[in-house]
Amino acid sequence: MEENATTAKPTVLSTGLKYGLIMAVVSIAFSMIRIALGSNPFQSDWKGWIGAVISIALVVLAHKSFKDGGDGFMSFGQGFGIGFVSILISLLVGGIFSYVYTHFVDTGILEEVWQKTADDMEAKGQSQETIDTALTWTKKLFWVFYFVFGGFFSVIIALIVSIFTQKKNPEASV
Repeated sequence: MEENATTAKPTVLSTGLKYGLIMAVVSIAFSMIRIALGSNPFQSDWKGWIGAVISIALVVLAHKSFKDGGDGFMSFGQGFGIGFVSILISLLVGGIFSYVYTHFVDTGILEEVWQKTADDMEAKGQSQETIDTALTWTKKLFWVFYFVFGGFFSVIIALIVSIFTQKKNPEASV
């Protein structure tokens, strides 16, 4: 019996790219909604966890799509690859959007973060010299930390979700 050539099995990369782009669009929309509601998406607060929950849900959907479009199975490695690629693509697209937004659309949005950081440090009794040094380095390394920590959390999310969503093929040879 011949397989239909129009229904190719999904690959780790194709699934990761597709859901990464979906995740990026959802992430950008979520950030815009937060901004429209007067919240700064670059400040750490409980609303940031909503984005993590959305990412987890979309990785779960990507895994489901991979299994449904294929043979019904997904190894831990395939799941990790899909999750990592999805979140990495979302991180890259979202990072580019955030950079453009903070440098060309709302140039003061990060200044709010810097001011809150300075106020928090001052409230804790830090000297002005310490505050100035911390802010100088934070401003210089912000985008490095954005991508490094985003990559780190993409690995963590991909690992954890893959543990629960993998479905090993019992007939696969070891």
